[in-house]
Amino acid sequence: MKKMIFFVVIIMLAGLPSMLFATGAEESDSGDQEPIVLKFAHVLQTDHPYHEMALRFKEELERAAPRVEVQIFPAGQLGNERELIEGLQLGTVDVSTITSSVTANFVPGFKVFSLPFIFRDADHLFAVMDSPIGDRMAEELEAVNLIKLGYAYGGSRDLYGSVPMTNLEELQGRKVRTMENEILIDTWNTLGAIATPIPWGEVYLSLKQKVVDGGEGTGVSFRSMKFYDTATYYSRINYVFSWHNFMMSGSTWDGFDAELQAKIMDAAEIAQDYERELFVEQEAALFDELTSQYGVQVVSPADIDLWRERVLPVYEKNADAVGGMDLIREIMSY
Repeated sequence: MKKMIFFVVIIMLAGLPSMLFATGAEESDSGDQEPIVLKFAHVLQTDHPYHEMALRFKEELERAAPRVEVQIFPAGQLGNERELIEGLQLGTVDVSTITSSVTANFVPGFKVFSLPFIFRDADHLFAVMDSPIGDRMAEELEAVNLIKLGYAYGGSRDLYGSVPMTNLEELQGRKVRTMENEILIDTWNTLGAIATPIPWGEVYLSLKQKVVDGGEGTGVSFRSMKFYDTATYYSRINYVFSWHNFMMSGSTWDGFDAELQAKIMDAAEIAQDYERELFVEQEAALFDELTSQYGVQVVSPADIDLWRERVLPVYEKNADAVGGMDLIREIMSY
């Protein structure tokens, strides 16, 4: 009997290391699955394609990586675009979508995309985004701790106002809100307006209080921000096709393993393509809606060729600062 008990004890002891090893492995796997929360912030409203892109990114990533939760903060809740880029660099914001015009204050290579009339249409913009030019821009982003997840479409930028500005003559001396971007400021001053940089979150009140006569921007944002309450005139000039940077903090990115990074990129690509398609669809139906539902007078200036001619000095003045005339010609050739 004693021999039998001794034999059983020996067997149990022999199996103990493997039991301990199995338990340790199980605890290690559990530790690898700690929840991850990503803060995705942007400056526009919840009916804007920006927000729809954020929702699609959240949906795709949380499905692929269940331990990840994407929390979305729209409408400038975590700051304006400049503050959001600073947050990405510091790691206090994880993901955002920012105009190339504001990004250019941190990555000068993006200045070139603010040149007026450099893109023919949205398809031309997308071709450049997805070209080696876009790859080079991604490298420049990474150099300042910003990781390119994708390039989104921000729409074609036009002119709106509380007074008619349907031709160059009517534009002269009018105060036009612009982004904080030297080339855009130079463009509107060259056209004869008085360029007035104002943060995005203050534009509605500035229009209402007549601090400015109007502003430049996309029709989708114009509708989303309800600028039509005061600005009832809209001139379709398509002078800039907006390149927007869908980015992650480099500090956040570096904390993930290759498997999760790949899942993030897959989710981002799906969200990027969805946003581009959605924005193009919304733009196509937008202007009839602005007229029929909100009483906005939408016109296409008959003298648009004069606008194009008037801004040529902006190319010459800024060529060196944006990468040279060879780069400008490369972009325009796509």
